[in-house]
Amino acid sequence: MKKLITLFSLLLCISTFSQVDLYFGRKPFVGAEIIMENGDIKTGFLQNFQTPRFVETDVGFLSGIEKKLKFETKEFKFKEEKTSAIQIIKIEDLKRIVILNNDGSEKLVYDKMKLKTINSSNEVIDVNKTVVLPLEQEGKVNLYGINIAFFQNNKYVSSLYLPYVKKPDDEYGYILIDINRINLFNMGKIDDKLEKGLFEVTKDCPAFSNALSTRMKALEKEVKASRGEGIKLKNQARKELKDRGQENFAAMKIDHDYAMKPYETLLDEYASKCTK
Repeated sequence: MKKLITLFSLLLCISTFSQVDLYFGRKPFVGAEIIMENGDIKTGFLQNFQTPRFVETDVGFLSGIEKKLKFETKEFKFKEEKTSAIQIIKIEDLKRIVILNNDGSEKLVYDKMKLKTINSSNEVIDVNKTVVLPLEQEGKVNLYGINIAFFQNNKYVSSLYLPYVKKPDDEYGYILIDINRINLFNMGKIDDKLEKGLFEVTKDCPAFSNALSTRMKALEKEVKASRGEGIKLKNQARKELKDRGQENFAAMKIDHDYAMKPYETLLDEYASKCTK
């Protein structure tokens, strides 16, 4: 029954939002609210906003993926009205971008942050990047995520979910799965880097961080279980949907939601154990 309810909700979502709502595509203007570092709030439109939550690529092609993601945009073109003159907003001057629906309600949120990652020696290093990333879950530790979707012959095949974490008031966020530093010689260190990144943002709460090694074993099982649930739901969706575009969108959305779920659960646990 729970899976049927989830599937119904997904089908309703598909009927309400198009793929463009996730990709933005080449929309000339997107309604937005810009929260600046000095506290000012600008409401209007971003021109040619190209910072998607989902990035398409062909199977087997991952080289140069940072160039595809466009999360290091140095400046944004903003207009108070569509007919107004363009204002250039530099990334260092903004704090948060809120993408708005047509009725002015909040649709998607992007936060600015500098990034740190974990190297092969399990050391924290600054990667000297300032980015805006899509917010997935807001809390004591915020979860951000990028979904790289793989297509073959115009059919969605699979996806790779890349999580990031940051405390709300911190300047730096952490790359939990850094594909730029993964190669055949350090594949075995992925779990160690993931644990180290999570430790850095939860170490203020020993009740959680001291048990992180044990919790990571449970996380691995949860990731596999969540993936299995997603596969079942995708199979159900494919039976219901006959249109290729809707089928691709549904499968991609399911993979994203179920890949994100274990990280949401883990950060919820941190919040419940660390109330101060």
